[in-house]
Amino acid sequence: MNEGSADDPPRWRARLFIAVLLTGLVAGLGGMLLGMLLHAVQHLAYGYSLDRIVSHESFLEGVEAADGTRRLLVLIVCGLVAGIGWWLIYRYGRPLVSVTEAVRDPAARMPAKTTLAHATLQIVTVALGSPLGREVAPREVGALAASRLSTLLRLPPDQHRLIVACGAGAGLLSLAACLCADAHRVARAASSG
Repeated sequence: MNEGSADDPPRWRARLFIAVLLTGLVAGLGGMLLGMLLHAVQHLAYGYSLDRIVSHESFLEGVEAADGTRRLLVLIVCGLVAGIGWWLIYRYGRPLVSVTEAVRDPAARMPAKTTLAHATLQIVTVALGSPLGREVAPREVGALAASRLSTLLRLPPDQHRLIVACGAGAGLLSLAACLCADAHRVARAASSG
């Protein structure tokens, strides 16, 4: 897959260092954008704090403030978006490559468009009320970015695996950072109100 060997320290250390920095940056930005998309869809779907993506009002408060008909319609839309979206991905997209497979086999390339569509669909359906977890999407985006960077920098297979795993972890960490920021914001709003 990649030329060279990890035993050529000066050349591969510099490339690995660049890959680590860029992977962290891109995975963090990807996670942040997914978090903003999540909040925007939640606010739009349930009709709360429409003037800002991040607000003092929590998701639970926003859903509780929405009337029952709106909540039912949002869940119906969620089912339709999920069903049609995943059917389109599996019908027309390239076969998905899991993060585990991308780490295990450096030759297994995550298809960019399909992976990004899959991650976006996960975030949108979670925002609409799906009980799926929202942690897979930033992991996929981080791993995808890391895989592409590793290929671009022509890292050897062992470093490729390391960077893809780091990308998945950085994506998950971006989600954890968003959750901590949300908790801090809610706690601060509760103490001042």
